[in-house]
Amino acid sequence: MLTEERHQIILKQLQLHNIVKLQDLIPLTGASESTLRRDLQDLEECHKLLRIYGGAQSIVSFHDEPALSQKITANPDAKARLGKVAGEFVKDNEVIFLDAGTTVQTVIPYLAKLTNILVVTNSVVNASTLADYQIETFVPGGRLKSSTKAIVGSSMTKTLENYHFDKAFIGTNGFSVKAGFTTPDPEEASTKEIALQNSVEKFILADSSKCGQISFSRFANLNEATLITNELPVKSLELLNKYTKVMEVK
Repeated sequence: MLTEERHQIILKQLQLHNIVKLQDLIPLTGASESTLRRDLQDLEECHKLLRIYGGAQSIVSFHDEPALSQKITANPDAKARLGKVAGEFVKDNEVIFLDAGTTVQTVIPYLAKLTNILVVTNSVVNASTLADYQIETFVPGGRLKSSTKAIVGSSMTKTLENYHFDKAFIGTNGFSVKAGFTTPDPEEASTKEIALQNSVEKFILADSSKCGQISFSRFANLNEATLITNELPVKSLELLNKYTKVMEVK
């Protein structure tokens, strides 16, 4: 098979699945692993993909932000387990920040038993759910994104700069040793970054499907927050533990 034909197969698989593994490409192309590694390197140099451990992923721009309805239906059981563990960190009389991540939303039910807590959020969905649980909530102003129902923009970030939190719980579209914690939209990245900077304790909530994913905007390095995730491949866990604290929820 010609090199160009292999490249087209690789890019087609990325269109279909977003991530492609080397081992899956071998039977599709009839090429050796070493040949396919060179193909991935060539395609990365042409800015057509991003290499990750064991394969490659498509390049994501901030225009590719999945809609909230898509995110909510992805891995709901894993997200619920992460939310339960994260909720156990919150204590009475604390001020916490919850961003607009769908995994972060699962923390809210576990806050209802606490007394005298204040939640700041940039998510109108979170704000509505917090109101249902009668949890004191503050929502800074800004521009509302239709896709994620997150409030973003300079008004939001300027307000957050003046706040201090005991704990911040942040979602991410991807985490990797190569790029840290990333999200597609630079405005949402700014909100996440400031909330983390102004928090005493910092937590990133992400199910294991986000491992190795890289989006457009980095908002934190791995060592800047504790990662709460579900079961990871052994090699991935060992590598991540060299850079950050990982809480693996099984």
